[in-house]
Amino acid sequence: MCLPAIGLVAGIAGSAVSAMGAASSANAQANAAEYNATVERINARSNRQKGLVEQERISGKYDDVRGQGVAAAGKSGVDSGYGSAALVIFGDNAKSQSQDMSTAYVNAEGAAVANENKARDYDAQAKASRQAGKIGMASSFLSGLGSIAKAGPSLMINS
Repeated sequence: MCLPAIGLVAGIAGSAVSAMGAASSANAQANAAEYNATVERINARSNRQKGLVEQERISGKYDDVRGQGVAAAGKSGVDSGYGSAALVIFGDNAKSQSQDMSTAYVNAEGAAVANENKARDYDAQAKASRQAGKIGMASSFLSGLGSIAKAGPSLMINS
């Protein structure tokens, strides 16, 4: 009579341990996905910052080009603030600067948005893992109880 009771308790304990294992595994997967989402959000901010630095570098480059143009015009005795010299020094460079800075912005923003999309995907994976863990936990426990219930009558007959 004692042996079936021990088997019953061991079966229930085994079901509980199996259920906890399923939940623990799913929780570990969810934690990893949440970590990856955090990393992707950091990467998005980093890409935006890199874009700002690149835009500042481009602006500095064109400031240097304008300064060299003004100096060259002054050395030649040409008024750099008027006429065709001004158009060449300030007009053409402004258009090129704007295009280069816009390209740097679009590239950085595109990379940042890609990181944010990955982060959202990882968030969804974490949510799905946690839900799967709950289902796996319940399934393992109920499956174990079902096995015990099936074996129960034979345990009672053998005792």
